[in-house]
Amino acid sequence: MTDLKDLPPSQKADILAARLERSERALRDAETALETRMKELFKANQDLGLRETELAQKLEIESALLLGALSTVQMATIYGERERGFSVSDSAASILGLPEGEETTLEKFISNLHPLDRERMMREGMLFFRKMEPSVAHRFMHRIVRQDTGETRWLDWSIRRESHSEGRPGYLLGTVRDVTEERRNERQVRALQLRAERRLAELSQLQGELSDAKSRVEGALADRNRFISEMAHAIRTPLAALSGALELLRRNVGGQAGEDLEVARAASEQLGEVASKLIEEAAQEDAQSPTLDPPVASAERPALGALMPDRPKVLVAEDTESNRYVMERLLAELGCDVTSVENGAAAVEAVRREGFDFLLMDVMMPIMNGEQATQAIRGLAGPASRTPIIGVTAHSLQSERERLLSAGMTACLAKPVRRETLETAIQTAMICGRDVRQDSARFDHELFRRAFLDLPTAYRERMREAAKSDISKYAADVLAAVDTNDEEALSRASHSLIGVSLNIGAIGIVEELAHYRENRPAGDASIEGFRKTVASCLLAIDDLYFALVHGAQ
Repeated sequence: MTDLKDLPPSQKADILAARLERSERALRDAETALETRMKELFKANQDLGLRETELAQKLEIESALLLGALSTVQMATIYGERERGFSVSDSAASILGLPEGEETTLEKFISNLHPLDRERMMREGMLFFRKMEPSVAHRFMHRIVRQDTGETRWLDWSIRRESHSEGRPGYLLGTVRDVTEERRNERQVRALQLRAERRLAELSQLQGELSDAKSRVEGALADRNRFISEMAHAIRTPLAALSGALELLRRNVGGQAGEDLEVARAASEQLGEVASKLIEEAAQEDAQSPTLDPPVASAERPALGALMPDRPKVLVAEDTESNRYVMERLLAELGCDVTSVENGAAAVEAVRREGFDFLLMDVMMPIMNGEQATQAIRGLAGPASRTPIIGVTAHSLQSERERLLSAGMTACLAKPVRRETLETAIQTAMICGRDVRQDSARFDHELFRRAFLDLPTAYRERMREAAKSDISKYAADVLAAVDTNDEEALSRASHSLIGVSLNIGAIGIVEELAHYRENRPAGDASIEGFRKTVASCLLAIDDLYFALVHGAQ
C-alpha cells in the first residue's frame, strides 16, 4: 500500500479532503442527534417545571384544607367511674350523626362501630382495663358508620385511666376526634410528595443524561479539532516547502525554464488555497475570520534596512528539513545571518546562550512546541526575554493567532509563508521589539491591517481618527463608571469599548479590561493597568498605521 507521503500533492489533497468530508459528515450526524436529544431534554425539563408548579399549588391548597379541617374538627369527651357509669359530651351526637336532641351514650359509640373494627376494638378495650399502664394516655383508631348518612368515618381516641386513691375513686377520661379529613389530606399530601420525588428522580436522570451527552460532544469536538490540526500540519507543511522552493528557483532561473517554474508556482499556490479552504471550512465555528495572510504591496513599505541592524541574527526553529531550508534561503536573501534548530527546547537554549534580533518559530514541533517555547523564552532573565518572535502555524484562523499572541509571540504567519508576508512580519517584529512583558500596547497586527485595508483608501485616515476617538471616549466612560461604582454603566461602557478595540485588533485593552472585571468582585482589582494600556494603545495606533497600512494597495 502506497504511503500517503509518497503520493503527489494533488492526490494527497484529494485523499485528505475525502477524509475531512467523512469526518465532517459523522460530526454533523452526531451534532444532529445531540440537538434532538437536547430538545427532548429541554421539553422534559419544561414539563417537570410545570409539574413542580402544579405540585406547589396543590400542596398550598391541601395545606389550607388541612388547616380548615383542624379548625372545625369535631371532638367529644367521655368520663366514667365504676359506680356512676359513663357520660358522653353532647358534641358526640354530631360525630355519630344522631338526630338533634338525642342522648349520646358509650353504647351508641360501640353500636356504630364499623363491622371490620368491632371485634378488634372490643379486644383492645378489655386489654386496656386489664393490662395497660394507668395514668398514661393510650391512643386507638377505629371507624364508625354514621347513622344519618351511612358514611364511614375515622375516629381517633385518647384514653387515660386513673386508679382510685384516698378520697377519690378511680375514673376514666377519654377524648375522641373525627380525623377522616386529616387522614384523607395526609394521603393526598403523601401522594403528591411521592410524585414530586419521582419527578425529581427523573430530573436528576435527565441531568445526568445531558451531562453525558455534553461530555460525548466535547470529546467529539476535541477529536475533530485534533484531526483538523493534524491534517493542517500534514498538508501545509509540505506545501510550504514546495512553494518556497519554487519561489527560490524562480528567482534564479530565466527563459523558458523560468516560465515553466512560474506555471508550477501558480499551481502550487492554487493547491495551497484549496487546502486552506478545506481546512478553514472544516473548522468553521472556530474561525472568526478564516483567511490567509493577504499579500501586501512591497513597493511602498518601509525598507527593512531602516528597521533592522546590518546582518541581523535570526534563529529559525523548524522541525521539517525542507521548510527549514526554504526559510534559511528567504532570510539569507533578506540579508540575515541564520541559525537553525529543530525543536522548541533547542530554541530556548539557543536564545539563552546567545542573542538574536528575532526568531522565526514553527508552532507544531516535537519535544517542545512553539507556544511552549515562546512562554519559556518570555520567562528568561535579561534582554533574551524581549526577543521578537514570529510564529509560523499551519492554521490561518483568528482564534489560533490570538492564542499565540497571548502566549507572547510578536506576530504570526500562516503556511505557506511568502516573501512579502515574511517581510511584513519582520517589520512588525521590529516595531514591537520592546520589552514584551511591559509592552501593554498589544495588537493583533493582522486584524489591524485588515480593518484598514478592507476600506477604500480615502476612508482609512478617517477610520484611524474615529478609532482613536471612540477608544478614548469609551475608556473614559469605563473609568467614570469605576469611580462611581456603577456596575450597569461599567457593563455598557465595557461592551462598547471591547467592540471598538477588537475592530482594530487592540487585544491589550480587551485583556486588561477583562482582567480587571474578573478581579473586581474580590475587591483587590486595580484599574491602573487598564489605564496605562489604553494610553499605550492610543500612542501606538499611528505608528502601526504608517508601518503596516499607509501606502498599501
